[in-house]
Amino acid sequence: MSEENGNKIVSELRGEIQQFYQLSKGSIEAVGLLFSELAKQPLPPNIICDLLGMDKAAVKAAFESGKPPTATEEQFINAIKQSVDAEDTVDSYRPVLQSHIKRFENAEQVMSALSGQLTEFHTKVGGDVSKIAGLFSDLTPETQKGQPLPPGLINALLRIDPKATTCSVECFLSCFRRNLDTADTADVIRPVIAKHIAA
Repeated sequence: MSEENGNKIVSELRGEIQQFYQLSKGSIEAVGLLFSELAKQPLPPNIICDLLGMDKAAVKAAFESGKPPTATEEQFINAIKQSVDAEDTVDSYRPVLQSHIKRFENAEQVMSALSGQLTEFHTKVGGDVSKIAGLFSDLTPETQKGQPLPPGLINALLRIDPKATTCSVECFLSCFRRNLDTADTADVIRPVIAKHIAA
């Protein structure tokens, strides 16, 4: 950690840092993904909690109760400062921040175009997890398209009990948003949803 360099990088990237924070709404998961990419390796939740100065037990309890906690903007900025080493430059951080911002912006666009149709699909299947798994399997990359998802994966993605057979529309829409990538477009996804509504 280099305090002087951390202050310099945060000062130069303040616009991107604030934009990431606003788009992520301080989600600990989003922050964890960002720092894992910056570190070029997955960082365990306890490291993310340390960086953010959050109590590990309280964070774990919040996740278990289905209400993931969020970081304040100040906690996020301090975490970035702490993560900076003496040899780091603005260019170590800017492209990673920008790619995460692009992903959030794309997710906003796709969800605003598709949330009505996704809600219609959820209503039609009554939140049936196996039908949602079928939709997801048709939206996977070409090499895996149409293949059944591994057992338990859809419940994990939806963040519901492993034995649950239905989920709420909120769970479904949140899951869909979380799993969108920058390459995903409403034009590609819309006909796939339509096919599942018509099935």
